[in-house]
Formats: sequence, structure tokens, C-alpha cells
Amino acid sequence: MLPNQVQSDARRVLCPDAECEAGYNLKAAFPDFPQVLQQWQQATAAIADTLLSGSDIAYGDGSLQRFDFYRAAGTQRPLLVFIHGGYWQGGDKRDIGFIAAPYVKAGISVAVINYSLAPQARIEDMVEEVQAFLATLAQQADQLGIDVKRISLMGHSAGGHLAAFVAAQGGAVPVQAVFAISGVFDLVPLVPTSLNKALTLDEPRANALSPVLQAGPAGTRVHTIIGELETAQFHLQAAVMANCWPQVVAHHVVPQTHHYTVLFPLADGGSAVCRAVIQEMLG
Repeated sequence: MLPNQVQSDARRVLCPDAECEAGYNLKAAFPDFPQVLQQWQQATAAIADTLLSGSDIAYGDGSLQRFDFYRAAGTQRPLLVFIHGGYWQGGDKRDIGFIAAPYVKAGISVAVINYSLAPQARIEDMVEEVQAFLATLAQQADQLGIDVKRISLMGHSAGGHLAAFVAAQGGAVPVQAVFAISGVFDLVPLVPTSLNKALTLDEPRANALSPVLQAGPAGTRVHTIIGELETAQFHLQAAVMANCWPQVVAHHVVPQTHHYTVLFPLADGGSAVCRAVIQEMLG
């Protein structure tokens, strides 16, 4: 059963305009973000010498159309693509490369990507860039030692939206699984917030970009992941997604974590959520 405020429409995330700012302004909700970001960056720097096999590899002509590659030993390896968050207007691959460590150890290569950001780019442009990145992977599969039939997408926050939306759109490269961490799947509640200043969403565009209104990706298994201490609106986002997409096969609530700290267990090979990702990818 969903919380009372969405029981009347279990396929949409309802949020009174007056409450949306508090539900989605995450840096205000979790003021320790600067300290968490510093920990992410330090953890990423700590693995670079041993695990980073290629940095700033181009997949397009744009200055942010680049990815870092963490290569697992062997050939024909499954690939996990990580898409950073930042409300489509911030974030960087260099902040969150630490996520790669347990997956590379398990035999899964990892690509961490950048993409153009608002206000210079629209969310629609970012979707096209992720699709272009996947096409580049298909062309470079032998060089990178990956199996294009075993590519999964993992995204955090706005990246969770992009992972789900791109998988739903389909394309030349099939997506084996999606791991959406604290994702935004119904964009309409963002329209009245300060976060929309750079995004310039109106309700029709927000609807068109909402995965909850798309058919789920055929043949793709979807996991939603969220921190136990996340805002109520993000818990509702995941709950409504499960109602809309039968492809959601598991929902993971990570104890004692919030919107930003939830990434640490995903980079810990001993955590239950990290083991679930590895199990899904390796079968």
C-alpha cells in the first residue's frame, strides 16, 4: 500500500506545490552534502592508480561527452554504466568513480560517464547523449573487452531517471538491467520548485520525460534502490515506479543512508545491495 497522499492515483507522484520544494531540494534536506562529496572524491582518487584504465574517452564532440573506464580482467566482460546525479545541472564522473571498485573485482567492467548539463542542454539532449554513448560502446566493444549483450545501467538521482528513460526508449544496444538509485521517475513535481529554473520544464515536457508514463523496457530487469533516510517524495517516486513498471523486480532500501550516503554501500562488496547488483549482472 502506498502512503495516503498517492493512494488516489498510484501511477503518479502527487505533491502539493507548497511541499515540493522541501521534498526535492536535497542539498537543503541533507546539509552534509559537501562533506559527503569530499569523501566521494577522496575515494575516487584512491582507486585511480590501480583501477582506472582510461579517462576522458570521447563518445561525442561535446566537452562533457566523455567517460572514464575501469576495466575488469579478461574479455567479453559484462559492463556497468554509471550515470551521475546532480539534477541534470551538476555533478561529474570524477566525483563518483569509486563506485567501480567492487564490480571490477567481481569481473564487471565499469564506465562512468559525463553528459551535457542544464541550462546549456535540455534533458532531451542528455537522453540523446546517453544513447549515443551506448552506440559508441557497440563500436568499441572489442577494444574495451566488453560483451554488448550484457550492458547494465546504474544511475543516481537524475542519473537514475536517465538510466530508466533511456532503457525504456530502446535502441541498438539492449540493456540487461537498470539499477536506479534514488531516481526521479515522475518529473511533474519538479515544475514548481527552484530546481526547475535551469531545467525550464513545463507540465507537458515533464510528462513526456517521465518514465512512469512510458512502457517499461522489454527484456530489462529493473532494480530501484533508495536510502532509508531519503525524503518521503523520493520514497514515493520508487513506489509509484514499481506500480507502473512490471519490470521492477526488486526494491532495495539501504539502512541508515540518505540521498548521498546511499552510494557508499553500493561501492562496498560486502553490502547486501552491492551483492544483489553483482548477482543480477553475473547470474
